[in-house]
Amino acid sequence: MWTSDHAAHLAELPVEALATDPTPASWHGPLVAMGTHCRDGAWVVSGPQSVAAALDSRALSVVPATRPDLRGPAGPAADLMARMARFCDGAEHKRRRDLVMRLLPPVAEVTRIAEMRARDYLRGCTAPFDIMPLARSMPGEVLARALGLEAREADRAAALTGVLCDALAPSRLPREGTRPSPDAAAAAIGTFTASLGSRDPEQLTAVISILFQARDATAALIGGAMLPCASPAPMSAPGQPGQPAYPGQGVEHALRNDAPVQCTRRTATADVQIGDAVIPAGAPVWIFLATAEVGTGMPATFGAGPHGCPGAAHASAIAGQVVTVLRDDCWRPVTGQRVEYEPRPNIRMPVRVLVTRP
Repeated sequence: MWTSDHAAHLAELPVEALATDPTPASWHGPLVAMGTHCRDGAWVVSGPQSVAAALDSRALSVVPATRPDLRGPAGPAADLMARMARFCDGAEHKRRRDLVMRLLPPVAEVTRIAEMRARDYLRGCTAPFDIMPLARSMPGEVLARALGLEAREADRAAALTGVLCDALAPSRLPREGTRPSPDAAAAAIGTFTASLGSRDPEQLTAVISILFQARDATAALIGGAMLPCASPAPMSAPGQPGQPAYPGQGVEHALRNDAPVQCTRRTATADVQIGDAVIPAGAPVWIFLATAEVGTGMPATFGAGPHGCPGAAHASAIAGQVVTVLRDDCWRPVTGQRVEYEPRPNIRMPVRVLVTRP
């Protein structure tokens, strides 16, 4: 039961503490009830209507890639991010996003390669094992191959994208061992994507951005989908009468109830009204996507508006194939395992997810 003491505690929590809480669903409802409000120097937006308005607002800009408090020091890696569609607005964003949409490979091809790569990976696995290394490598490897890179180049490009993501991803704690190499990784990825046959910088950046955006969010979805299901109802049944329900959450359940992307951030470029509050120009804004889930339509975790995820179907396909192959090969989440999450203010990434088989 949510008491007044709980409400007072929620009101006092810094916004980053909300974003990294291990059980976010426990405060989604009360946060929505609070409406758009300011805390700890930042504005918080939650609930289906307010989140939709914020995501569609031209007065709320994506966080600049060069902000040192969020993206690390300026350099080739930060410059690369600044050229990505995800980190720009207006006409520049539309042009770059359109290019990304044209380059995205067919979902059917992504699905085929994801199944093949998952089966290849599992051939060398012994019980029990942690699926998160697979989850982190799979999105980039699958997409790079579907984009046309040869297997070895695709795997190398995915690994370098991982270095870039690990070094630049926002975190509440220092990320030891990752800061020295993002610039080198950014430069090296370009040499691999150039093998696609284009030297156009915009096109190369678009290819890298596809790998970059897919990596962490899809890895978090794979991990979340394989966590033991807390619900007594089956979330991902094999589909045959008399068979036991699969004990993992499943992709759809994870998207709706344990969202891999819990929130996204913006900066107000002008005064803007969201809900009953006016957010002043210059204010940082945290948009809690997971509080906007209604159970139908596109899952809220993929966002909406101009910056809605262009690869939602691709992420779902990759995660779905990994979970299906694990299930069909009789891998099951280890019951009773302790689940911890990386201290990320936007991605709900399990540190490890152990699976085993009979």
